[in-house]
Amino acid sequence: MSYWRMSKRFNQIYKKSREPENSIPFDPEKDSLAIFSDHHKGDGSAADDFKKNAYLYETALSFYKEKGFELIVLGDNEEFWENRYEQIQENYEEIIRKEIEIAMFTPEQLKIRIWGNHDKEVSLRRFKRLYKMFGKTPLSTIEFKEGLCLGEDIFLIHGHQGRFFEDKAWRVSRWAVQFVWKTIQKLFHIGNDGPAENFEIRDSLELHYYDWARKKRKMLICGHTHRAIFGSLTHFDRLQIEIRHLEQLLAETPSKDKVKTEKKIEDRKKETEKILKKRAGKEPKSFTEHPNWPVPCYFNDGCCGYTNGITCIEIDKGTIRLIKWQRQNFQRIILAEEKLQLLLKYIKESRPIDEILEPKLKSF
Repeated sequence: MSYWRMSKRFNQIYKKSREPENSIPFDPEKDSLAIFSDHHKGDGSAADDFKKNAYLYETALSFYKEKGFELIVLGDNEEFWENRYEQIQENYEEIIRKEIEIAMFTPEQLKIRIWGNHDKEVSLRRFKRLYKMFGKTPLSTIEFKEGLCLGEDIFLIHGHQGRFFEDKAWRVSRWAVQFVWKTIQKLFHIGNDGPAENFEIRDSLELHYYDWARKKRKMLICGHTHRAIFGSLTHFDRLQIEIRHLEQLLAETPSKDKVKTEKKIEDRKKETEKILKKRAGKEPKSFTEHPNWPVPCYFNDGCCGYTNGITCIEIDKGTIRLIKWQRQNFQRIILAEEKLQLLLKYIKESRPIDEILEPKLKSF
């Protein structure tokens, strides 16, 4: 995908989202939002990537409802490339209702949802006519958007826009997935651990995201790639930073107290090796060349299809966080957090991450 094509589409959607009739009231110091994407809700079969995390996601929704959060769904909520609407509704109607119950409102008091390439049907008139045939459905109270602005400086979009087979020729892609890939998944029970990813395409796509956000001096929050990113730093980047901090700490630690720190370094190096193994030994591309860190302008909420849980982004009364909901023990883990206004200041100044924003080890 060319940067020019993606940038053109992002600019069009951003401009439309900033029009007065599409403006959404948002106070970053008072409001609380949870942002999820890429659920890919299916029919409950072996090809349903969401099934394994459905109860965990429902637990997260209950938590956010109790805490007074509003919900933003950032695309690919339903898997329409593989399933019909009635199949998904039959399996997940209660979860869909809970999502809509806490979803963010438009000024016209409709609930907001952003669509992606796998649930693009919801934006079509034909689909709206179809679900009206089923009577009053959960989706009848929703306004579907392609992008959303929170104020002037935070832009939310799924992220597939500009890619030919996902944006323009999506019907061809849908046909291939529905009649070929889903059959293979069911026969060989593959795909149960989350969406397959081409890391080279993903790296290239995310470099485009970062370049657009840096040049526009906006905070960009995407889904689509299924890789959680906070402040333009990948999990791999953060592991490298943690290892460096730990090695510095180790040099200052008395000999008798080194064992604990050495174990932490070993654990993070093993995690790094796992990432490299999945990527055929190739390190993820950095968003900028060292010694400078990137501008902290690009965020991604990850997905709801990981083997060991789901991730999301919280914007909570002036703080933005990357959250993991752990599947094993249903625990909410803060992977990263920072003051929203501080990040926006860096972004507006096109200022790279420095010692003030560089991630520190919370355990020390």
